[in-house]
Amino acid sequence: MRSKHTKRRYEVSDDDIALSEKRMYGAKRPETHAYVASGLGVTRVETAGGQIGRFSLSERCNARDVAGASGEVAVATDEDVLVLTDDGFVPTGFGPATAVGYDSDGLLAAGDGRVARYDGEWRDVGEIADVRAIDGDHLAAAEGVYALPSLDRLGLVDVADVAGDYAATESGLYRYDGESADSDGEWSEVRSGRHLAVASDGERVHAAAADGLYELSNGAWEPCSLPATERVVDVTYGDDTYAITENGTFLVATAAEATADGQGGWRQRSLGVPDVVGVAVA
Repeated sequence: MRSKHTKRRYEVSDDDIALSEKRMYGAKRPETHAYVASGLGVTRVETAGGQIGRFSLSERCNARDVAGASGEVAVATDEDVLVLTDDGFVPTGFGPATAVGYDSDGLLAAGDGRVARYDGEWRDVGEIADVRAIDGDHLAAAEGVYALPSLDRLGLVDVADVAGDYAATESGLYRYDGESADSDGEWSEVRSGRHLAVASDGERVHAAAADGLYELSNGAWEPCSLPATERVVDVTYGDDTYAITENGTFLVATAAEATADGQGGWRQRSLGVPDVVGVAVA
């Protein structure tokens, strides 16, 4: 039986000093654990105040998706859905999964045409083929965006990711204008071209396109000045903004006042992991 507690420490340098041991502006900054999903497994990254500290392989698996919310982390793998516990990542009995996500009622997963909710055991919600992402009350799939929990189809095709009112597709980035007394709701293109991922926490919005990462600022999509040239495949939020590239470069953007040197913006560190699919924080 495959161990659920496999860990490996990568190269050690001055940057690998535990962030809890560093002092910034004479005070310790809150530490965040980010989880990067890849073909190698799940890598945990320590970060605080714009600094990227220790990282280690928490679980060996073929990870297809990762999601976090309210102190919880779940991973979709080609064998099962794993959830993080005090004893490490443990299987839940879902079976092979392509996507995981959280809404206000907890964890959802999809795989082999099945969508289900976890409350200690899996309960089927319905059937949708080729699900790529789950976020809040929306689900992204090859055949479009679907509402949760009804699974009503909302439109679009070839959807790679969904977040809030936004959907990233092969043809462009779209925003959904919700239902009203005069309309059933429709999608409006806000950026053209292929988009791989979109992230939104209600205040911050980022979109990863084939030609770079963009941030919605004062109503305009501005390119992010990243220190890495690799393609970004996912973005998530915590105290800072976190992104991951397809080749395993971890990126964090922090406000100047929250950093040790008073210099904000994006910083990077290579994790050396292949086939990256996503990043999440609890």
